[in-house]
Parts: sequence; C-alpha cells; structure tokens
Amino acid sequence: MELWSQIYLGVVGAGGLVLLAVAWRKVRGEEQARRGRLEGLRRFDAVRTSTPVDAPAEQARERSLESLDTRFALIRRIFFPLSVCAWTVLMVVPFLGQIPATVVSLLAGAVTVVVGFAARPLVENLIAGIVISFTQPLRLGDTITIDGEFGTVEEISTTHTMIKAWDWRRYLIPNARLFEKEFVNYSIVDRHQWAYVEFWVGHAADMERVEALAAAAMRSSEHYLPIEEPTFWVMEMQQQAIKCWIAGWAASASLAWTLKHEVRSTLIRSLREAGFQSHSIHLQLDPGTALSAANDLSVAGPAPLGQGAGGPARPT
Repeated sequence: MELWSQIYLGVVGAGGLVLLAVAWRKVRGEEQARRGRLEGLRRFDAVRTSTPVDAPAEQARERSLESLDTRFALIRRIFFPLSVCAWTVLMVVPFLGQIPATVVSLLAGAVTVVVGFAARPLVENLIAGIVISFTQPLRLGDTITIDGEFGTVEEISTTHTMIKAWDWRRYLIPNARLFEKEFVNYSIVDRHQWAYVEFWVGHAADMERVEALAAAAMRSSEHYLPIEEPTFWVMEMQQQAIKCWIAGWAASASLAWTLKHEVRSTLIRSLREAGFQSHSIHLQLDPGTALSAANDLSVAGPAPLGQGAGGPARPT
C-alpha cells in the first residue's frame, strides 16, 4: 500500500471517529434538552377545557415523551449506520480502481432504483423529520395554526407530525409536506399573547366612556396578565359606526382564547347597560335595508380565533 493511501486512511478513519463522537453527543444533548422542556410544560391544550380524560396533561406529556424517545432512537438507528456506511465508502475510495467498473455501475444503479422509487416517500419523510427535529420550527407542546387548524403539537415522529386541534381532533401531516408549509407558532420564542377584541359603537357614543368600559372589561378577566394597562384604539370611522379595539396580555395562546371570550361577554353587558348601540349599526350597509334587530347591542367583529364549520381558524 502506497504511503499516500495509508495517510488518507488514517485521516479519514480518525476524522470519522471524531465526527461520530461529536454527532453522538449532539443527539444526546438535544434529546435531554427536549425531555427537560416537556417535563416542565404544565399544559398541552390549545384551549383550556374540562375533559372526560383523567389527567389529560399527564397523558399528553407521557405520549410526547414516548414520541420523543421513539424519534431519537430511530434517528440514532438510521443516522449512525448511514454515517458508518459513508465513512466506509470514503475509506475505500483509493481502492475503487481495483474494482471492475461494471460491478460499481450495477451496484450504484441498484441503489438508485431502490431509493428513488420504492423508498422515496419514506426517505423524504425521514429526512424532513430529522431536519425538523434539529432546526425546531415547531416543538412538542407548541401552540400553532396550520392549514386553518389551531392546536398544539402532540407528536413529532420521523415520518409525520400530529397536531391536536382545539376541539381534540388529531391532524396528521407527513413531515415532507410539513417542511414546506407556512404556519404560525405562538410559543416558539415565548408563550405570551397580546390578545385584542374588536367591536363597533355608534357615532353618538361617548368615546371616553367606551374606552373606560372596554378597559374595565379587560381588567375584569382573571386571565388578563397585568404587564401593562389595557390598550384602546379607534381603528376606523365609517358611515355606520366606529370600529374599536381593546387589547391586553395573556400568559399563553390558550389563555388568550378564554380572555377574549370573557372580554366580549363583559363588553356586551356593559355596552347594553350604558345604552350604546353596537354592531347592528355597522351591519346596516344598504340604506334601504333595515335590520329587524336594530337594537341588538351585541359586540361582534372578526372572532379572534376565527369562525367556520371547522371551528376557530386562527388566534389573533
């Protein structure tokens, strides 16, 4: 064996061992960090609700930890054998000239056909799952909106991701598709949510009084986080009505859902008792059309978590 071949084998062999050791420590460190974060999460719901399941948070945590163990075990089983194979190929590169070209071509062609056709979807999902595991655009327990579904990430396997929607439906997405999707992650940096409620009042309304009622409605909720005073805005002045917003902090997206509900409910009562006309004025867009419920004082506007046959679509 020539000297340069010996040097090449030594460098590749030593370098491969070092890289494998670093990769092993990285995988173990990521696994421990994810486990610690999951064990510290107290809730796994997009919306706080009583359920027929005993200890739902504990069950969700156990499923997520089991998913974490399975995912990283599979990553180790796939990543390291592939690394060893790549390492072996690199080590035999100097000796490829001694192998007949026909044999090399047949082997390369067979591998290409198998991977390219039979295993392509599986390989795509496996690679996407590994990339998602390490880049962390979403994590177990995160609250997200994706494809109009508002929920929490309940499971990330090496082939698919499971989203538990706000109404406890399970939404499964292959990792290869998930890797290409756009979604909103409400807890990727922190879990706080600045929640706002939109409503309408008539032009005759005393805006200082409206602002005071809206701020009081925000403060009255036990889910309001008093980081700062509630913020009130006049957003639009239309012919029929004035559009207003009242906003405040909640500790998480799920608590923001409940906060907005409570603020709307309180505002409905407060505006009615104060004699202010509200959303029904804005709905009278056609001058020749009179609403039968002209004195309906309900507070409405785009529901912060969306409306539709499938339920809430997106928190705002």
